[in-house]
Amino acid sequence: MSSEQKNINPVSNAQKAKIHIAIQQLNISDQQYRDILSGFNNPDGKPCNSCTELNYDQAETLLRLFEKIGWKKKRKGQFLKYEIFANRDSKFATPKQMRGIDALWNTSPNVREKTDEAMNKFIKRITGVDHISFLLAADVHRVIKAIKQL
Repeated sequence: MSSEQKNINPVSNAQKAKIHIAIQQLNISDQQYRDILSGFNNPDGKPCNSCTELNYDQAETLLRLFEKIGWKKKRKGQFLKYEIFANRDSKFATPKQMRGIDALWNTSPNVREKTDEAMNKFIKRITGVDHISFLLAADVHRVIKAIKQL
C-alpha cells in the first residue's frame, strides 16, 4: 500500500450506519448493493465488496447517490413520519398530507383514542383502506373533514 493510500480517512461508523439505513429504506437488494459498491475501488485498487472497504469520501459519494435516488436524511435527529412513502405514485396521499392527518387526529379534542391503530380504523371506516399509507390523494379531504366533524 502506498503512503498516499494509508493517509486516506476510512469510512466512519456513522457513515456505515447511514449506508445500511438507506439500503433498507430504499429496498435495495443485496445484488444491487454489491453492484453499486463495485463502482468504488478499495485501497488495493480492486472493486469494493463491503462499505467497510470505502474511504470517507467514497462513503459520502455513496450517500449522495442514495439521496439522488430518493433516500431522505435524518432531520433534527429523526426521520419524518411517513417519509418512506415519498417516491410513490401520485394517486396516493403524500407524506406531508399523511402527517397532516396524523397531527389533526392527535390534536383534535374530540378524538378519544389518539393512537395510530384507532386512526387507521377511522380511515378504514371513511375510505375503506386499511392503513393511512394506502390513502388516495382524492380521499385526503374527506378524512380531514370527517376528523373535524367528530
